Amino acid sequence: MKAFVFAALALPTVAMADGASVSFLTEDYAPYSWMEDGQAKGHGIDLINEVAERAALSHSVEITKWTRAIALAEKDASTCVFSTARTAEREAKFQWAGPMYVEGTYLIQKSGTNADVSSLEQALTKSIGTQVGDFTVDLLEELGAAKVDAAPDLEKTMKKLAAGRLDYVILGQESANALTAEDAGLEIAMEVSRDEYYIACSHDTPAAVVAEIDSAMDSLMADGTQAETVSRY
Repeated sequence: MKAFVFAALALPTVAMADGASVSFLTEDYAPYSWMEDGQAKGHGIDLINEVAERAALSHSVEITKWTRAIALAEKDASTCVFSTARTAEREAKFQWAGPMYVEGTYLIQKSGTNADVSSLEQALTKSIGTQVGDFTVDLLEELGAAKVDAAPDLEKTMKKLAAGRLDYVILGQESANALTAEDAGLEIAMEVSRDEYYIACSHDTPAAVVAEIDSAMDSLMADGTQAETVSRY
């Protein structure tokens, strides 16, 4: 896990002729995004920078707590959050661009634990960690999970798993793969769902700007840049 959980970084790009500028917000969630030596890293950061370049946007990227990121993206002008599950509860709150990712959501566990579990239905009776404001809170509730533990950030969730206070942690595919590759004491238990993750922008972001972001993200998907970028991590 990366130690930094908050930083702001202005990333200069080519400005649009009409002066449009967009603030992009995200969380510390490797390998999508994290801070290292004062620099924002991750394939999510790389993709947003490429989207901004293709859309000819002036932009900034800020890594912060997820609850703050999604709250600001809902109410602030010319502000977007990434990457965000497009749930029914969130649908009307944002303008949407993407998808940015299409991937599974997984439960991970300490290696060798939960030997008595052989199905998702059984896993849902165990304690599962996630983060406040993450779409997986609603997902787990919809699935009927008995014990959902929502911490302020992923670092705290992983500490609870390491201490034996959780049976599982629910994560996106790339984070699940990265964490289990880094730590032999962790393993993927099972897939929970397969979802699309988007760039969500406030309704006070000009619709034409959101359309440019959407078009740029679509082009990254279509020409293979998205897949190539993710593969580097």
